Amino acid sequence: MKENQIITSIDVGTTKIAVIIAEKKNNSLNILGFGEEESHGLDKGIVVNIKNTVKSLKKAIAIAEEQAEHEIDSVYVGLTGENIKGINCSGAITISNSDYLNPAGEIISDNDVKKVLDHAKAINLSPDRKILHVLSQNFKVDERDGIKDPVGLSGHRLEAKVHLVTISRNIEQDLTTCLDECDLDVNGFILEPLASAQSILDYNEKELGTVLVDIGGGTSDVIVYHGNSILHTGAVSLGGEILTKDLAFGLQSSLEQAEIIKCKNGISKKALANKENRITIPGTNGREDRTITQIDIANIIEPRMREIFHLIKNEVRKSEKHNDLTFGIVLTGGGSKLNNIVELAEEVFELRVKIGVPDSINGIIDIINNPRYATVIGIAQCVLSNDNTILETSNNRIDTVNVINKIINKFLNFIKLK
Repeated sequence: MKENQIITSIDVGTTKIAVIIAEKKNNSLNILGFGEEESHGLDKGIVVNIKNTVKSLKKAIAIAEEQAEHEIDSVYVGLTGENIKGINCSGAITISNSDYLNPAGEIISDNDVKKVLDHAKAINLSPDRKILHVLSQNFKVDERDGIKDPVGLSGHRLEAKVHLVTISRNIEQDLTTCLDECDLDVNGFILEPLASAQSILDYNEKELGTVLVDIGGGTSDVIVYHGNSILHTGAVSLGGEILTKDLAFGLQSSLEQAEIIKCKNGISKKALANKENRITIPGTNGREDRTITQIDIANIIEPRMREIFHLIKNEVRKSEKHNDLTFGIVLTGGGSKLNNIVELAEEVFELRVKIGVPDSINGIIDIINNPRYATVIGIAQCVLSNDNTILETSNNRIDTVNVINKIINKFLNFIKLK
């Protein structure tokens, strides 16, 4: 990556779209511009209305560009949702066939590693799905297991264990269409919880075992680390938005008022609620104002949060290391800002829990140390790290059909202008 290169990252979520324009400076990120806009046109991380999504994207991008005093032309974008699937696979290749002529085997090269990873990702996928990331876990050289980097070692046989992340092609294409409408090229797509982990987790957390839970508006994403490798990725289709809807229904308020109540007075555990804390709900359409207590709010929020955490717990149990998580659970995302969420999570997971915030970034104070922006910061940090295990596959997303379609669409738009 060139010094002073501009990186633009976008978190396209169910409830918000966040854009960061950052500059690489002294091997770190300096935020030049930030834009945020309410998201309209997505549901649970999936585009359901192109026109509304484009409108929200353009507003967020314009805010960031104005602040950065820089016009962007390409972006890195986060992907989330239950349509994204993770699977653990393995592959093996022969390095040397001759034990007699070369008893120690051949020296393993970068090309050998590429070949074995190609073997590991050679799985049967339906035509409507594609591989987003090939994330290596460890390698085995002959009988030596648990190797992180086999290049330079000698052996006869090389085996690789990987975690593959796959995605529905039309989900990616719909987002690409929206960004094309904004006259932006997509440099690559990045799994959102992977990006969040990049901005939050340190080496020890990834090495000794941690679950990162990113509670967004429409979904809650899960990623399990152990041995500095990703062992499991998943998502549940519930997030902060369902809490707002529950409050609106239970308190007979508007969605806008329910969101304000959740953010200002929401609490995860009834036992910790303050019954003296009274909240007035303005009447609508001729209805009288109503007064409730924080206990009323907790009675609605706690059951739903317990449900979400139990669904996440089921996802975590799919990992072979779910009983060996030294650093427990790290919560992030906008939903993690709910009062006393750590106490409830510790009760459900029976593990240590903390709130994770972005690290190692400079610039606009309002978005630093805020879990709400962990993903959009993490996407930029993935690019900064130049980690090929994250970026290589995502950068190869544009196939021949997509390129042809893009050329045709631009030509048709040109004809219309004539």
